Amino acid sequence: MSHPWMPFYPGDYLADTVHLSTLEHGAYLMLILHYWRNEGLPDDDTKLARIVRLPLEQWLEIRPTLADFFAPGWRHKRIDTELQVTQEKYQRRAAAGRQGGLASGRAKQKPTHAQAMLQPEQSTAEAGPNQSQSQPQSQSHQGESQSATPGPTGISAEDRFWARLEDLKDKGISRTRCTELLALTGHDFIEANRALDGAEQAAKPGQYLGAIIRNLQQSGKASSPSPQVPSWVTERRATGVLVERDGRHWRCLGELLNEAGEAVGW
Repeated sequence: MSHPWMPFYPGDYLADTVHLSTLEHGAYLMLILHYWRNEGLPDDDTKLARIVRLPLEQWLEIRPTLADFFAPGWRHKRIDTELQVTQEKYQRRAAAGRQGGLASGRAKQKPTHAQAMLQPEQSTAEAGPNQSQSQPQSQSHQGESQSATPGPTGISAEDRFWARLEDLKDKGISRTRCTELLALTGHDFIEANRALDGAEQAAKPGQYLGAIIRNLQQSGKASSPSPQVPSWVTERRATGVLVERDGRHWRCLGELLNEAGEAVGW
């Protein structure tokens, strides 16, 4: 899987690398960045020299110092742990998204405000003799509570939204479009999920979702993003990273962060 976002702890890094020179700092950072993206390093000095952008002779001079940060085979315990945490969270979200997809058919039967905007309104002249008979059924739909989550029991609307983004890519719906939809619904995960359910069932999912987004933008009814969710939380969740509320703070990858995204503890 891809790892577009890497956790970095400045305090830990500076404490462990206080003895490094500027050149060694640069080489070490290149090594751990390559490690994160590729889940490991080659055990070959020629390749390692290329990774750190140094001539082989210069790499061999600083190699012993940097090798102290790694286990045999150039394994890095801290990064391996973070990779495992990221993989486990991704698998849980993917499983939740697959389970949530089973409810798409049921959710489609409950049209959202965004979906309703795609349907032309029936004029008085077009109203048929059976209009009065169908009206009670329409009213019953309006009385349903939006708090009901159209997903399987135990999976919140928020978890379902973030879990399904990876699978939606295959249908031509990008993460950017999904987060744009979420913002336009005022971060109403239930409403956003129902709109995505409709898009998944459409012949052209990407175009369908695009029409919903355009109509929301033009309607002037789109709510502003919730002030209770900082923008950095939304951005990290969009990359598949689990961020959860922990009292007055947020917890992400084992670290406790404040509203500004600054580390305040573990």
